[in-house]
Amino acid sequence: MRISRKCGCHFTSSFSATAKTVIELFSPYSGKSDMKTLKTLALVTGLLTTIAQPAAAADVLRIGYMAFVPYSAILLARENGWVEEELAKSGREDVKVEWAQFAGGPPVNEAFASGAIDVAALGDSPAIAGHAAGIDTRLVGLAYKGGAAQALLVKSDSEYQTVSELAGKNVATLRGGNVHELLVLVLNEAGLEISDVEFVNLGLQDMETSLLRGDIQAALVWDPVFTRLETEGKARVLRDGAGLKNNLNPVVASADLIETDPDLVKAYLNALNRGADFIRENPEEAANTLSPIFALTPDQLLVAFERSEFSPQVTDEVEAEITRSIAFMLENRLIRQSFEVNDFVDVSLSESQ
Repeated sequence: MRISRKCGCHFTSSFSATAKTVIELFSPYSGKSDMKTLKTLALVTGLLTTIAQPAAAADVLRIGYMAFVPYSAILLARENGWVEEELAKSGREDVKVEWAQFAGGPPVNEAFASGAIDVAALGDSPAIAGHAAGIDTRLVGLAYKGGAAQALLVKSDSEYQTVSELAGKNVATLRGGNVHELLVLVLNEAGLEISDVEFVNLGLQDMETSLLRGDIQAALVWDPVFTRLETEGKARVLRDGAGLKNNLNPVVASADLIETDPDLVKAYLNALNRGADFIRENPEEAANTLSPIFALTPDQLLVAFERSEFSPQVTDEVEAEITRSIAFMLENRLIRQSFEVNDFVDVSLSESQ
């Protein structure tokens, strides 16, 4: 039994009150995105599902997205109505598509846990964290990979020339994101531990501001900030992620939706692939369309595209990297329990396209 998403559904008063509490306590802006929060929310969501009346096939597909370069393929699909077109091809033109924008992976997890979205692409670390916390999601494909598209930056006039010189300095990235693991790997390669620097937990835009203002000495960032700062000569790279971590961005879907209405997930994946093909075949046109979203020039976005791979296959190498990331997150207490990758990865819908 799952929560009905039809417009005419009816819930008990206790369900409505509980749902209101969930929305207030676990909104993407509450800042509550630690593992305990996610576990609690997953349990509450299970209670809501029990209270709700049964639903037939869904008449709405709720998609989470982020306005970062790794999500360019699905952003093109959104701009061009390709998800709707793919739904129509399968006879589901009655399905309404709703889009919800997020600032990062942890609030995407909160939305999955509260039953607010059905499918989204996000970084591998938050995708792992959500599943480990008990959120019933599956990895159904990849939106992106690009190890060289994340980098540890310092200001262009910084005195620091090597990573090892950052010992004792303020170094920022997003805690719990895939950049968190990459930062640890970059530091380890230079003979440092995360405890050897003053770690600062910041979002992407705050890292840009803080780095340029001198509040931090280095930041591990991703696009669009990486490309903008580098191409404008405001920052330089100490180390990117090439050879350390592939910057995987999985597509994650609700296990319930996969089971009850797989056509909706297929429509998303087909639209994603159309976006990836368009970028490969028409990079200049794609850059002209998307550059305003990222506050980049078309030429800057083309630089970002060159270090990116959109909608790649889920290979054995990808699954091995996810396994390593699970172990890293467990060791660093970013998750509290492990799980088997085979129980998380379900690419049957991708393979059936």
